[in-house]
Amino acid sequence: MSLNSHIIEIRKFIPSTICKKIILYFENSNDLTDANIVDPVNPINKDIRNCKQKLISGNTNSFGETLVLNYIKFKIKESVEIYKKKHPSTNTTVIEDIIFLKYETNNHNSGYLFHTDQGAAVPKRALSISICLNNEFQGGEFMFDINGEKLNYPQNVGDLIIFPSNFMFPHQVNKIKSGTRFALVTWVC
Repeated sequence: MSLNSHIIEIRKFIPSTICKKIILYFENSNDLTDANIVDPVNPINKDIRNCKQKLISGNTNSFGETLVLNYIKFKIKESVEIYKKKHPSTNTTVIEDIIFLKYETNNHNSGYLFHTDQGAAVPKRALSISICLNNEFQGGEFMFDINGEKLNYPQNVGDLIIFPSNFMFPHQVNKIKSGTRFALVTWVC
């Protein structure tokens, strides 16, 4: 079995109407902050990771946000079950944080350069999940570097990608050339 078989795409997993609501609820929030990297000296480096983020799990301000967040959690659990059917030895149950991301066009060289989601700071992460919320942007492709082979996984509104968080699956989001890319990311332990 190739490593690629551990990357599962689920097209149109979240309806576009729900994706629009997620953006509506979380995009204009004043508490979007620059996303960090794992570097205690320079935790914000826009040439490595260039997006804004907001932790949305367990942090809602309205009934509508709560409903949307509960739906997202339900769909994440559903995607994990789909993954487990293909890879039965996967033993994950706990959803870590759910983060709303906003990648905008700018002069920096990255969206988020190749990285992995599991490491010393987050050793329990087993699966990573990314959900694309819109397609009004150019660039921003989701890519993997599997054994030196660059694999492009273009995502459209509502598409979900799920894969192991470990060192075997370095991935990146390419620079946004125009528009704004919105996404959700989470990890399952």
